[in-house]
Amino acid sequence: MKVKARTTRALWALAGMALIAVLGMLIAKTRAIDFDAYNEILGMLRQLKQVDAEWNVDVLRTKTGLASNYDGVASPLPLIASLENALRGKTGEFWQDHAASRTRLIGLLDAYKTAMDRKTAAIESFKSQNAILRNSSRFLPVAATDLVEATRAGDLPATRKSLIEQSLNQLLADTMTYSMTPDQPLRERIDSGTRTIGELTADVAPEIQERVHTLTAHVGTVLKQQENVGRSLTQLAALPTAKAIDALSDAHAGEHEQLLTEQQIYRQALIAYAACLLLLLGFAAWRLFRYYQLLNRTNVALQQTNLHLKESQVHLVQAEKMSALGQMVAGIAHEINTPLAYVKGTFGVLHDQLSPMQALAAGSYQFTQQMRQPTRDNALLNSQLRSVERSAKSLVENGVLEEMATLLADGIHGIEQISEIVLNLKNFSRLDRAKVAEFSVQAGLDSTLLLARHLLKDKVEVRKEYGAVASITGSPSQINQVFLNIISNAVQAMPQREQPHVITLRTAMEDNQTVRVEIQDNGTGIPKDVVSKIFDPFFTTKPVGQGTGMGLSISYKIIHEHGGKISVDTEPGVGTVFTILLPVRPPESAAVEPAGGLLLAA
Repeated sequence: MKVKARTTRALWALAGMALIAVLGMLIAKTRAIDFDAYNEILGMLRQLKQVDAEWNVDVLRTKTGLASNYDGVASPLPLIASLENALRGKTGEFWQDHAASRTRLIGLLDAYKTAMDRKTAAIESFKSQNAILRNSSRFLPVAATDLVEATRAGDLPATRKSLIEQSLNQLLADTMTYSMTPDQPLRERIDSGTRTIGELTADVAPEIQERVHTLTAHVGTVLKQQENVGRSLTQLAALPTAKAIDALSDAHAGEHEQLLTEQQIYRQALIAYAACLLLLLGFAAWRLFRYYQLLNRTNVALQQTNLHLKESQVHLVQAEKMSALGQMVAGIAHEINTPLAYVKGTFGVLHDQLSPMQALAAGSYQFTQQMRQPTRDNALLNSQLRSVERSAKSLVENGVLEEMATLLADGIHGIEQISEIVLNLKNFSRLDRAKVAEFSVQAGLDSTLLLARHLLKDKVEVRKEYGAVASITGSPSQINQVFLNIISNAVQAMPQREQPHVITLRTAMEDNQTVRVEIQDNGTGIPKDVVSKIFDPFFTTKPVGQGTGMGLSISYKIIHEHGGKISVDTEPGVGTVFTILLPVRPPESAAVEPAGGLLLAA
């Protein structure tokens, strides 16, 4: 039956966990989309596209000479890298819960990064080729001027000088035009003009030929670099950076649209699931109400049963006390009889001593009465005075008064011993109902030793190792009952042997809020197979009629309900140590009840 109940509870627990898990999954799937983050991603993509377009314009401005330097070509690079890194981080963060979308978008980002790296390399190539082109273009007018001046200073005919100058001006104009707007017919005219200049200066002076060679070399450089710059621009135009950015934008939009669609589906599923859960909860609430009604009826019955059980516990604890008292009756009677006999003998001696005191009192009274007579008989007065003197002298010389004072003191001491024993019996045997006080465990141990004195006298040596401890709050009678149970068991565990029997009582502070009490004996110890059972109700190793098996069980209950702990450490043939830990102030939940339970208000 218990296995079936545990199985049923486990199945219900698993079902509840499954329902909660499904609900959590649906809630997670329908959680709000971070539109700010999504708009931020789109904004970065638009900015990237704008920067890419402006970069292309800067390249063309540099090519046409409208830009005086390359700052516009190089300046977008840090911004592009910053935007790319930010876009990569924001994409990974936004799509972290959607692995497939994240992988697809990161792949597109990688493709964009590859295209952008190729574009950066192409622009660097363009910058170097265009720089050479612009340098050669700037030097051409200088080279042409030098050649004209050298020709004019030479010995050439005027007609030839004029033809060289005309051809040179035409070549310079065509080359400068070609460097700005390359054209194939223009290229052919430049080649033709170069050949013409070469033919016209074929037989001139070496210094003129050197200038011709410089001019034609720069013209060739312009033609070559113009082709290289053109190829670089063609490569730049072919690079798909703008398409890669558009692909990223389209992919983000598509994935976002799919995410919205899935969210709507899960939201509808959540509504349906929530409705089912509400119906299930309503049914569970109805069943719970029915169970609550049944529980209330059962609780009332249990309260009645608990009241009867507490009363039974009261009688059980009291019966254990009476059992302990019954085992100590003979010894306690002897403890009372000894001082009682002494008091009786003392009063007998006092009775014998009363005769001379009575004679002295009677003689003194007669003498005082005779002294009051109007007429006095001196002979009679002298006789009475001598009689009083003899009685007083006898009492003084024999020390009767001192002996009576000593006898009276001894008698009072004997009566106090009897009163102390009777008071301890009364305190131990009474039925305590919630008597709670602040008391010292050391005083409790001393009181218990007085009650168990007949068990210990001439048999066991008691050693006290008391440390400084705080007073505790609890039931003194119940704690003393625990001490008496353990000490009585220790005495009964002492074997017949020559080695002296010793019980050691120790007190110390376990910590700032806990008092530690140890009761140690050097008896026979407890067998290992019995130790685990000593606190079980009705378990005893004593012969029938010598124990109820409830002493240690009740002791365990008393200590536990005071908020403390009791443990045992034993070694067969060596002895046993019972350790009791009691809080200085019991927990708020503790309360001393009649059956050894607590009714302590913290």
